[in-house]
Amino acid sequence: MGMKNKKPATKPGKTAFEALLHKIDLEEYREFLRHYAAKNQGFQAELEVYFADKDDRIDVSEKYEDLVRKLIRRYSDQGYVDYRAATELSNEVDRLLSTGYDLAAKGNPRDAFLMAKPVLRQMMEALTKSDDSSGDIGGTIDNIIQLIATVTQAVEAAPELKEQVFAFLQNELTEKIYFEYGDFGYDLFRVYQGLAVQLGKTNEYVRFVDAQVPRIGTPHENYRGEFYRKQNIAFFQAIGKPEEAHKLILQSLDIVEVRQGEVEKAIARKDLAVAKELITEGIHLAEEKGRRGTVDQWRKELLRIALLENDLDAVRLYTKHFAVNSRFDAEYYKQWKKTYPPDQWKETIAQYLEAKTEEITEAHEKKKGTPWHKPNPPLLSALAPVYIEEKYWDRLLALVKKENSLEIALQYHEYLFKKYPSDLLEIYLPAFRRWGDQVSSRQEYAKLAGTMKKVMEDIPVSKEQIRAIARELKAKYARKPAFIDELNAVLRVD
Repeated sequence: MGMKNKKPATKPGKTAFEALLHKIDLEEYREFLRHYAAKNQGFQAELEVYFADKDDRIDVSEKYEDLVRKLIRRYSDQGYVDYRAATELSNEVDRLLSTGYDLAAKGNPRDAFLMAKPVLRQMMEALTKSDDSSGDIGGTIDNIIQLIATVTQAVEAAPELKEQVFAFLQNELTEKIYFEYGDFGYDLFRVYQGLAVQLGKTNEYVRFVDAQVPRIGTPHENYRGEFYRKQNIAFFQAIGKPEEAHKLILQSLDIVEVRQGEVEKAIARKDLAVAKELITEGIHLAEEKGRRGTVDQWRKELLRIALLENDLDAVRLYTKHFAVNSRFDAEYYKQWKKTYPPDQWKETIAQYLEAKTEEITEAHEKKKGTPWHKPNPPLLSALAPVYIEEKYWDRLLALVKKENSLEIALQYHEYLFKKYPSDLLEIYLPAFRRWGDQVSSRQEYAKLAGTMKKVMEDIPVSKEQIRAIARELKAKYARKPAFIDELNAVLRVD
């Protein structure tokens, strides 16, 4: 049977839509737009802004300020935007911002800026009265800042427009709100700085920044002061004034990143003596400010230079420091160990362990008679990492047994259970009985049972003894069905 001729179906999607558009005449378009604008709040404003270049009477800023104000009011409850409403509000404003990007793409950066300006201010104010835990409103503000940056980079942006943006940003950057609710101020400043470079506004830029630094007083705000000073250096580098930049660098060596930059330059030109001098001064500054993390950051730079110079004594000094002086670090420990031949290392680590033991014991003795004094000196936490690295299992076991604590013993279980099962059971078995008398919730029952099963699996000779404890506890607490269920699981372990 031959196939019947079929009329080709209209292609779905854009083709059908385009076909429809061509069938609608001008008056029908206008009627539809009037109808849709009447039913959809904000559509009229969006349409007017989109075609703002067709009518000089349209004030883009005023339209968008009014539109966003209404949106914020719609999503507010007694002036506050809650978590869910914050997301919905940001979605609405992001949709509006897409019009701004369209305007910029159409070669109309002026109206894109006139739109972004009031939206930024309105959304910053909304942020102060909202639960923006999701970061959606903050993301929208980032979007606005990016739109302003797009305007400043547009080929069609006239010098007059860039002057307007420059003046707007300079005014906004005096407001603390941009710095107190996120990094918006820093992002806006980068746009401002880029415009200063484009427009050649060196003097005005420098006056503005110099005026801002004294206004920053609190320790938290010192970050902003350092930011401005670093940006000043970058500014003079960008406009081709290296002498001015270098002068500012010498005045800003108290800023870690600036000093680090000079260290990098010295290392690159192989002037390691200057690099070390810069680092040593950095350590003194950090110590004066009580910044231990920065001190260690500089010491790592000294280790880096010691490696470049093949200075064995310095490498040993700094690798030891980072291996064992505060928290144990296995990588630095291995690096420290590699600087010694095996025989010499045994003597070195023995001396370290002896000295550390004496130091901890003496400090412990001094606390006798105080509320903070404990029966045993805290040797285990300090020495266990070294014992594990060196496989001094007998020494590790001795300290674990001295503590006589199930919780502590379990921390080192994986290192000891194969070599010293009986010694561990001397701790575990009585502890299981005591633990069984203390548990009172399903979660605690499950934890005890799980630990018992773990020990049975790792130390098979313990199975009968642990089963016996489980049976004792079952008999003793027969009226605790949840506990009985967990203990039965222990008894079922093969």
